[in-house]
Amino acid sequence: MKAAAAAALVASASAELGASLHLGHDHFGGHEMERSFLMYTELPMGEAALKAKGWHKHGSTCDPHLGYAWTEEAAGNTKSAPIVLYTTQGGQVSGVGMTVVGYDGNAPMPAEQKKWATASPLAPADIAEEVAHIDVAFRSGEIVCSGKTEAASVGTTLIVNPAGGAGKSMTIPLKEAEVQKQGWHKGSCFDGMGYHWFLDTSKQDGTMSWMAQNLFPVVAMYHEGEMNAIFFAAHLSQVSIPFLKANEWDPAGLDSEKMCKNTCDEDCDFKGMVDTFSTAHVYFRDHKEVTCPSDLKCGITFPLRASCCEAERAAVLV
Repeated sequence: MKAAAAAALVASASAELGASLHLGHDHFGGHEMERSFLMYTELPMGEAALKAKGWHKHGSTCDPHLGYAWTEEAAGNTKSAPIVLYTTQGGQVSGVGMTVVGYDGNAPMPAEQKKWATASPLAPADIAEEVAHIDVAFRSGEIVCSGKTEAASVGTTLIVNPAGGAGKSMTIPLKEAEVQKQGWHKGSCFDGMGYHWFLDTSKQDGTMSWMAQNLFPVVAMYHEGEMNAIFFAAHLSQVSIPFLKANEWDPAGLDSEKMCKNTCDEDCDFKGMVDTFSTAHVYFRDHKEVTCPSDLKCGITFPLRASCCEAERAAVLV
């Protein structure tokens, strides 16, 4: 009996250790999520929190890629509330989505990037204009619809357009070292975010064409080598009135000069936007926990340190 009990104890400890090791290598984020640069707003994490905040659940069947969709408005996505959050059958957060609105004859996404948009969104859109919906899954496999839960509070993967299939789905590495190997381009560091990384889909070799139509619509950010945040990038403004009616996007559009503050490149000069870029940040932990290394040269020092680059990459700042 003693031997059997000891064996059971060892097996239990081994299982717990294995789970801990798995979590340490295959998860990202902290214990909260936020949105919107400078207008930081908490995002409810999981079914219980979404219900408590009055969000609305859509669908009666669990989608194997994203689970269940939740929107702030009962009718679904709107221009003023375009964010979608997702939960698993077990109630954990399982993804985030953003609806981009086209207008004045302009498509919501460049033709070169449309393949990354969800073909059949889980949440309805109460928007008259043409829209494109970009989804990012935080979990994959059995955990989405099994009813089980796992230790990772935010998630274990980042998959853009998870239902897209081969050639239309993109997994963003959780480690900064891996994103570099996959041909992304390193940008500047911002407090709260970490280092920006961009993907030019016309190159995918670590360089940039600086053409808006070639910019992958999700930009990744890493802190101390780990995934920390993303932003959705639209090539046309989604903001009605800067800072007053931003429609859950970051508070103002970015022209080329402002967008280039996210880089450390002297030759940065974005072309091809309809008017300005709009960006929508999603933070996977409290933004106050993240600061850029103190030895970086920063182009912005108030209200936070931003557009920070190593001395050898700081030519764009002067």
